[in-house]
Amino acid sequence: MSSSIVMPQLGLTMTEGTVSEWLKKPGDFVRKNEPILMVSTDKVEMEVESLVEGTLGEILVQAGTTVPVGTKLANLQGGEEDDVSTVANEQPSAEILQEYESVDTRVASQSAVLPTEPKVDSRLDRQSVSPRAKRLAKELGVETANLRGGGAHGEIVEEDIRQAAISQSKTPQPNLRKRQLIAERLTRSIQTIPTFSVTAEANAEKLVALYERFRQSPTRDGVKLTITDLLLTIFADVLKRSPELCATWENNNEPRSHSSIDIGLAVATPNGVVAPVLRKVDALDLSHLAIKRHELAEKARGGKLSLAELEGGISTLSNLGMYRVDHFEALISPGQSSILAVGSIRKRPWAAGTLVILPTVILNLTVDHRIADGAAAAAFLGMLVEKVEEPSGHNLKTFLPAGDGANRGQVG
Repeated sequence: MSSSIVMPQLGLTMTEGTVSEWLKKPGDFVRKNEPILMVSTDKVEMEVESLVEGTLGEILVQAGTTVPVGTKLANLQGGEEDDVSTVANEQPSAEILQEYESVDTRVASQSAVLPTEPKVDSRLDRQSVSPRAKRLAKELGVETANLRGGGAHGEIVEEDIRQAAISQSKTPQPNLRKRQLIAERLTRSIQTIPTFSVTAEANAEKLVALYERFRQSPTRDGVKLTITDLLLTIFADVLKRSPELCATWENNNEPRSHSSIDIGLAVATPNGVVAPVLRKVDALDLSHLAIKRHELAEKARGGKLSLAELEGGISTLSNLGMYRVDHFEALISPGQSSILAVGSIRKRPWAAGTLVILPTVILNLTVDHRIADGAAAAAFLGMLVEKVEEPSGHNLKTFLPAGDGANRGQVG
């Protein structure tokens, strides 16, 4: 049995991918569900697993090369025929399929390993390497097993080694590649999205008090509530009440309204910031939201996010308060229409009849001007400030500790 390893479609918006690294070399045995290569897109770098077992044959696409979805990358020899209807268990969820109803979902089942017709001779081709090429390969640190010979009879010659050494030096290292992905995405944001920002300071005294009451009551999974969870709940509530901001600008140069309140959350990782998307935030109570936020943040820091978990969303929350940042402006993720930047909550002068010192927070909202004008953004930010100063709503109530009913009226 011979199989083809192809560039998988890891998300509904993915049209091409880059082979970042081969985790196996020709001649290596590959087990079922074992990672075989790293693939990167404009949003994420992730492992792709083999859904059949066998011996890795010829590698057709070298690391550092970008190819369309479905392109044959390598051959896999031997093993039994298997069900290959999914890609490394990383297909988009039903929620994301609903989000992209206009996309032909048949493409989403594109497999990373497709069966092909058996070869007449299933033995692996063994290429010869000239003695001079062997010496040069040793000097330059080039692995000849991955090379295709350019000699008259297919043998590997010195020129093949030199070209491989040049290509190897140009291949981005994993961390550098992640920075390149971030740079490409942010450059596209600046070049394609006309933005403006509005800023306001809010009295966070009641928000902090609410957090202090909740923080002692972990969820059933032991996850502690954070200020970010409260802000996500407030942000989702205001988005739900603001249809104009619940839209994104599509490639056909017209806005598209969204009914699902899907919000990205900026997460700092050792290799840069990523923003996994929390789905239907307005429908989650605080307990479930905290669990979802924790799960996605841990996956982000561990480099385990799928492309499906980074797709979609109408806006993003970026909270840098833990870094003692008072105020900042953030860049909108391509495909979204706004981003809320939150600074630190700390004691500042506040005029409330008399000048007092209270905990306050500075909110900055950056908006795609194609979606909304200044007045709409200002009204939206005003509602956010009101919710921060007077936090209320059913989703906030549901996290209150048992027996705290006396305080429920203050929350909702």
